[in-house]
Amino acid sequence: MQVALRTLGCKVNQFETQAIAEQFQEQGCILVHDFETADIILINTCTVTAKAAYQSRQAINRALRENPEAIVAATGCYVQVGSTEIVDRIGPRILMIGNDMKAEAASICLFAASGTKTNFGIYIGEIRNMLRIAPLKISMPGSRARVYLKVQDGCNAFCSYCIVPYARGRSRSMPVEEVVKQVELLRDHGVREIVITGIHVGAYGADLPENPDLLRLFIRLCSGFPDLWFRLSSIEPAELTGDFLDFAASTENFCHHLHVPLQSGSGKVLRAMKRGYTPEEYRATILKIVEKMPDACIGTDVLTGFPAEGVEEFMETVNFLKDLPVSYVHAFPYSRRPGTEASGFNSLSTKKEAARRAALIREIGEEKRIAFYRQNLGGTMPAIVEQVKEWGQAKKETTGNGDEGKTQIAGAEPVSETKAVAICRTSNYIPVMVPVTENPAKNLAAPVQKNRIITLTIERLDENNNMVWGQAKKPLSPARSKARSNRANTTPCQTRITED
Repeated sequence: MQVALRTLGCKVNQFETQAIAEQFQEQGCILVHDFETADIILINTCTVTAKAAYQSRQAINRALRENPEAIVAATGCYVQVGSTEIVDRIGPRILMIGNDMKAEAASICLFAASGTKTNFGIYIGEIRNMLRIAPLKISMPGSRARVYLKVQDGCNAFCSYCIVPYARGRSRSMPVEEVVKQVELLRDHGVREIVITGIHVGAYGADLPENPDLLRLFIRLCSGFPDLWFRLSSIEPAELTGDFLDFAASTENFCHHLHVPLQSGSGKVLRAMKRGYTPEEYRATILKIVEKMPDACIGTDVLTGFPAEGVEEFMETVNFLKDLPVSYVHAFPYSRRPGTEASGFNSLSTKKEAARRAALIREIGEEKRIAFYRQNLGGTMPAIVEQVKEWGQAKKETTGNGDEGKTQIAGAEPVSETKAVAICRTSNYIPVMVPVTENPAKNLAAPVQKNRIITLTIERLDENNNMVWGQAKKPLSPARSKARSNRANTTPCQTRITED
């Protein structure tokens, strides 16, 4: 049985798709990329914005169009809250598996593909009644250096604009010992960096016996696995306590990269959003991060065009953001989600104006990104080699630049003897291109291998301020032989990031 999977949405969805892929493989299935050759197609959907829901429907329709003989299934947040809309727009032509049944998605699809080949069914329960996190695990990460690990699901915050609590249910956490077992598996398969993620990961542990919080979890992981890097995906400003920041600043294998959502620089808008903090409190948190970790990469989110945001409130956000020492910004126009409190608010701007404002915020974010890269010029720091590409190939390709979008590998060849380039990521989340030379001095040569941690110095930005170039402390040369690996031979699942 051949299976194709697609993911839309957040890091949690990416983790869950990989876990489901492993379930298929355990049943003897082969993962394939193309829809046309698959017996089963599973789409992991997103509904955080109207655009994400639309893209989810697009993916489902494409699967039905390209392979009408396959079992087509959809799971995820859009299915959980929008199954009626899916049937109305697409028809009773697919299996719909809610988030509450996601851990059984592979079994449901395989059962449907056997015998009569059932191509329609609804497997959706009451997500709000779920008390435990779904038992989804990853044990075959392939050759990736960085892996997401979901330790928490659901959200109790109910911000007025957000559909996620209705799609994911109440906050639920993975017990500490189970997290440790997952990390052990990933380490044994060659992973060097683990991103701890969740829907509201700062709420970790509140539902568990003895209430172990996120700080206690990180203390256990960082001390228990000193050879691994640990990165935090996103955290609310009120959850970044002084104790947490002291730990982060003093712990060598905790990555100095924090993503702290802002949403708006207007106190009026934040109150209407039910965000639970003021602009002044947010600024104090960011300044505290800078004080404790001057080298930290600080990311944020901004939502434009929220119903309470007029011209004055938007300019408050612009001015607030310009003065804020953040390193990059994600900006999204507000999208009305039926069922949320804000869906009944009267809007002070149009969709077109919300999009225009988001574009302006992204321009500020781009300036922040370049300034952060320039701030680190001349700095020496550790980095993980994520990819190694032949120089000729690399010049023609585009490589992902993490959450900050994509950057073109271009510009003059940095070293005349360049054989290839190592695409690296520093602990504070800077993507750095390092030349791999053909014949450096033998006593300095360090054969480059993917997933290896190296020390590099950041030297320059390219002429378009897109790509950072650096040099390894020991010049890198092509690996003389392929390193033996105990990693399972897996086919990666295609992932598409949408607004989240």
